[in-house]
Amino acid sequence: MAFESAARHGGIMRAADDLHLSQSAVSRLVKQVEDAVQVKLFDRVRQRLVPTEAGRTYARQLRKILIELEQTTLQIMAYGSGGEQGTLNLGVFSTFGTKWLIPRLEEFRQSNPNIVVSCYVRSRPFSFDEDPLDAAIHYGEPIWPNAVVEPLFGEALVPIASPHLPGIEGLKEAKDVLSFPILHEVTRPWAWNQWFEQETVQISGTLLGARFDQFQMIAQAAKSGLGIALVPRFLFESEIASGELFVPLNKPLIGDSKYYLVYPHRNSASPSVLSFKSWLLKSAQQEQTSPGALAIKPEIRLRTKRKGSP
Repeated sequence: MAFESAARHGGIMRAADDLHLSQSAVSRLVKQVEDAVQVKLFDRVRQRLVPTEAGRTYARQLRKILIELEQTTLQIMAYGSGGEQGTLNLGVFSTFGTKWLIPRLEEFRQSNPNIVVSCYVRSRPFSFDEDPLDAAIHYGEPIWPNAVVEPLFGEALVPIASPHLPGIEGLKEAKDVLSFPILHEVTRPWAWNQWFEQETVQISGTLLGARFDQFQMIAQAAKSGLGIALVPRFLFESEIASGELFVPLNKPLIGDSKYYLVYPHRNSASPSVLSFKSWLLKSAQQEQTSPGALAIKPEIRLRTKRKGSP
């Protein structure tokens, strides 16, 4: 830590302030690091420490390790903060957690006051053996190694745009979407092609347009007038109802992938996981019967070209 801070700040004085240590203590620790690795990590230039090429490389790698160590430590510390039944550390997608799950967690807390639910963003596949999570929300196929997979619901993707986007009120047919800037969400790379295929619109070449890696970002881009996006309606129902977002063509794309609750087999008897599962499945059932929610009908399912999604 002393070495990384000295490399980042370019000197002992600011590193000492950063770490709340004396300058002599930091200087001594930095020297211990250099002695240990037997490589020159700093050049001393006018009372400043200038990292060598080896020093910059070492500091860059250490910084990643220290950040990961801090995050992992905080997650483990959370195990001791939940009372008799403990905590539930849940991996979620950022937009799903922010827009759908978190607004409902007070209901879970009311009936389970001794369970603390902590949410951590996971947008890529991971292993429960290597990640300190008790469960996760997964979107894609019902496949997860060494885990229980509980289906929640599917999603209907609809085109959205700002009601103030020039020309949007005149959009009457699916082919007219091509005359507007198209916004893409990177975890659904097939979505627009499938939507146009569903509407029997021929696409020549690659669909161009800005790309965003979260639905919340792409919805904000649409709201800001940057173009038309394709998003799960259930996540943005409130913005659509309020008029912040406009659905120019109510032609949903319904895929065969779903959202799932997944948890490792070792947690099958965990009281906190079982309580959360029971509550979440009830909430998911309510979602399927609420206005604007997706009820998957086999006869109108479309096979996605790319199975699964992180």
